[in-house]
Amino acid sequence: MTKEISERRAESAPGLLNKLQGSTLRILEDVFQSYGEFVARHPVIVILSCVALTCVCGGGLYWFRAENEGVKLWIPYNSDYRLNNDWMFENYPRDLRFNSLILTGENVLTAQVLRTMYRVSKSIRTMRNINNETWDDHCMKRPVIKVPSLFDIFGRKRREIKFDDDLFGDEFDEEKDTVITDPLKLATQFSIDEYPDPYCGIVTGMPLACMELSILELFGQGGDYDERTDDVMETLTDEIVLDVINNKNVSGIFLTPYNFTSYLSNIEYNTQGEIIGAKATYIIWLGRMNMTEAKLNPAPGRGEPISMSMLQWEGDMLEVMLNKSDYPKGLESFPNVARSFGDIAGSTIIGDITFFVAGYIMMFTYVQIMLGKFSCVEHRTYLSTVGILGVIMGIIVSYGICSAAGHFYGPMHSVMPFLMLGIGIDDMFVIIQCWDTLSEEEKKENLVKRFGFLMKQAGAAITVTSATDVIAFGVGAFTILPALQSFCIYAAVGIVATFVFQSSFFLAWMNLDQRRIESNRNGCCPCYVHPETNNQTQERKGALQRVFKKYAEYLIKTPVKISVLLVALVLTGFGVYGNVLLRQEFDPTWFLPQDTYIAQWFVNNKMYFPSSGERGTIYFSGTELPADIDKIEKLSQDLREQTDIIVKSDAWTRPYIDYLQKLNYTEKPSKLNKTAFRSSLSQFLFSPVGAVYRNGFNFKEQLECGELASEVQLSEITYTHRLMNGPEEHVPAMNRVKNIIESANISGKVFAMAMGYATWETDEIISLEIYRNMALAIVCVFITTLLFISNLGGSLLILVCVCLTLVDVGGFMHFWGLTIDTVSCNNLIIAIGLCVDYSAHVMHRFLTEQGPREDRVVQTVSNIGPAVFNGGVSTFLAFVLLATSRSHVFSSFFKIFFLVVSFGLFHGLVVLPVILSFIGPDSAHYTLVTRTDIQLKSKEKENPGEIAL
Repeated sequence: MTKEISERRAESAPGLLNKLQGSTLRILEDVFQSYGEFVARHPVIVILSCVALTCVCGGGLYWFRAENEGVKLWIPYNSDYRLNNDWMFENYPRDLRFNSLILTGENVLTAQVLRTMYRVSKSIRTMRNINNETWDDHCMKRPVIKVPSLFDIFGRKRREIKFDDDLFGDEFDEEKDTVITDPLKLATQFSIDEYPDPYCGIVTGMPLACMELSILELFGQGGDYDERTDDVMETLTDEIVLDVINNKNVSGIFLTPYNFTSYLSNIEYNTQGEIIGAKATYIIWLGRMNMTEAKLNPAPGRGEPISMSMLQWEGDMLEVMLNKSDYPKGLESFPNVARSFGDIAGSTIIGDITFFVAGYIMMFTYVQIMLGKFSCVEHRTYLSTVGILGVIMGIIVSYGICSAAGHFYGPMHSVMPFLMLGIGIDDMFVIIQCWDTLSEEEKKENLVKRFGFLMKQAGAAITVTSATDVIAFGVGAFTILPALQSFCIYAAVGIVATFVFQSSFFLAWMNLDQRRIESNRNGCCPCYVHPETNNQTQERKGALQRVFKKYAEYLIKTPVKISVLLVALVLTGFGVYGNVLLRQEFDPTWFLPQDTYIAQWFVNNKMYFPSSGERGTIYFSGTELPADIDKIEKLSQDLREQTDIIVKSDAWTRPYIDYLQKLNYTEKPSKLNKTAFRSSLSQFLFSPVGAVYRNGFNFKEQLECGELASEVQLSEITYTHRLMNGPEEHVPAMNRVKNIIESANISGKVFAMAMGYATWETDEIISLEIYRNMALAIVCVFITTLLFISNLGGSLLILVCVCLTLVDVGGFMHFWGLTIDTVSCNNLIIAIGLCVDYSAHVMHRFLTEQGPREDRVVQTVSNIGPAVFNGGVSTFLAFVLLATSRSHVFSSFFKIFFLVVSFGLFHGLVVLPVILSFIGPDSAHYTLVTRTDIQLKSKEKENPGEIAL
């Protein structure tokens, strides 16, 4: 008694924080006490209100929108790539659709393999969809050089040129000479001499063929795949295949020369340098989509702009590619159509339902075991179900509100049900634990009063942790990464909704369930009343609490405390070391489940056909032409000079300048008048040397051969990066290209784009973003805990435990093979909220316990330890099944959350109690008064002098 009085005297003149602590917690406890009594008086009204709220908010799911497009998920809103990509889509949408099939085997250069490839190709070319459309209606086409046309255009000068039978076929008279020295050079000259007539008539009259790129082109006949090709393929032998590969380099479809060995990989040669085999090859089908249709009437449920007709066609194409029934032994194929990424992302979200259901079943089983008692009356099967149902209702509210607000649902949102389940069950366990630890005096009150006392303790505890979780995700919502921002908003709303339902919906059902227990009604059949209470239940009551009390008594022994601190220091050392080694790496293909066909395509494409370097394009819109031609050519030259980062640069300006000289223009290109420029540009783009650049221009009106070109609205030049290793190389290279473009001082809108820039720009900011968000979240969480518990020492100790947990998590991420990417960035933000919960619960309870520090540690661990432990275990059970997932999102989520739960529980239930036994803050002043108020008043009546002292 003397010690208690001395502690009371020590706090007789509390400081500002002590006063704030008393007022803040007193207000919270008073509010929650009144709220608990209200719920206990009107449980049915509360339940119906929660159901109505769920239904109203769930209506927002009408605007639910799943997003699968990588640019909109992982690229910052304000990044150059995102802004330029959005501008291009709005003004000049690209209609190209890439479809590919990689084939691998012991040797793909056999007649049997080529016949298989041909059957796949022919099936795609001849099939019709439900709209009676063929591949010819959806493919990208290019002109086919027909022999008679060539003969007509070359007819006047056939004495000056010599034709090659192998190049132009048998239509030519064999009496003519049979060698061409440079057909491209001669054809270019004819585009000058015979322009516009008859050259334009011949060029525009050339037939078009679908662009299908493969070694099959070598065997095409007559500018197309027809019956003659069927005959060739049927009589094909292995010897003929090797002879054609080694000695022919002209496409049988387009009749143009090409290095077809680029379509092969892992080529084998004999001693004479001849090709005798290859391990892999591919077929590429280039499609073209009606972008107007795609933008006005996009296929529903897709996160990408795609028309229904193209979606259906690519689905039929994929079925053909996936059919391997007639493949020869040892031949494997891996398809990738343009719609594949969206398909797999969508199916992954649907496939999550399996994990979702299984995880919830495991959670229900665990909650049922830990929440109730093994008796007919006190088992809480229905209440366990209600607790999980409250979490589901919180998820529905979150999805509904966020969907109505226009926020998309991305692949990372798949972990939301597991996250909400862990947090919601943690709140439920705290409520039940506080119910079990009511004082004897409080248990004697009526049910309404008891629920008031219950929420007086539990309400403040779950408010502190829920508030810190919301703050952590709220900070994440300010990120510039769209997927992370959307996820954090969903999570923050979900945590608030889960908090509301667990403290109202669950509490109301708990009140009804407690009425059933006190009426001695059966837990499964409430209509049946048992004659007496099971005594065994009373003996089992608080078993886990007794276990934790013995654990706490063991923990406060000096040797154990020293051992705990040493282990914590060792783990921190490993964590720091791992953080130093933790590297930054991001690859969008990681988000594809590794057992899917498209993921296997990426693996094999990287293995057999690695890119020589990232190909980029510089776009020019509103550029003054021809005034800036010299600047564009200078820009291309400057890029070529960056040999450490650029392999090559290809611009239309140099061939155009050379072509002008052939047209006998004497003035500089930049000095041409508008009419001369537009006339010469049109002629150049229809010439053999300029035709390759024609698709790189967008004109105000359609370009016609023999007519003046209209105003150039968009033009482009291309360049290729060298192969680079990691962000430390490719980020500076990208920025150097941007600086060169800026220094070129070319008029109009000029910008560079490359597929790789999407991830490179993310790499540039991801590290800064993750550490900035984590720092802000930690600061905000510290301020929040300080506000709620109003104890500087306690808040600092919580902060220490959070930081130690994050250091350990980050370090062991490296040892577990994880990197810094958008997924780990998201999960670490989540980790802050979760690891705060464990320490905050313990600290909050410690501040309300009385007596010497070590006694308060024992009481804290025994009273709140079971709830914290159950919360950690339940969180682990919520995602443990994800350990078997091959999805990068799920596997990363499992690994990081396993580390968070493990280190969070270690620092919250092991390290923090040890630290508190040494330097724990004093009890809250107001708590001492309120909790001992009755005893003090009683003793004051008996011995007023003693109390006065």
